[in-house]
Amino acid sequence: MMWAATRWTVVWAGLAAGALASALCFGVGYLATSSATGGPARALVLTGSLVVGLVTSGWVAGRLAHHSGRFHGALAGLGLALIVVVVARLGGSPAPTGQVLLLAGLAITLSGLSGWIGARRR
Repeated sequence: MMWAATRWTVVWAGLAAGALASALCFGVGYLATSSATGGPARALVLTGSLVVGLVTSGWVAGRLAHHSGRFHGALAGLGLALIVVVVARLGGSPAPTGQVLLLAGLAITLSGLSGWIGARRR
């Protein structure tokens, strides 16, 4: 029943906004970290940019949705997580199934919460 009421344009808009925010955050963070600090700092930049992308995607989808902001936000975040998993697998990442499930849970939780916050009307 909920799938029939889903506004897919809202989900796609949230997904696009989250991907853009994540890419911009990663680009700035990657350029800001020197090659001397290397792996740990860049891993933190990657994680932070993913969190920014998830929160942005959920908030935008929740804000644009006329109803069920949390649901639309969670769908947008789950779409962003799916993109990350596909890119990581194609890039040769040996991420175990547990980490992929953790990413999906984090995406649903963060994006759903930010979708709920975005849907709150003044």
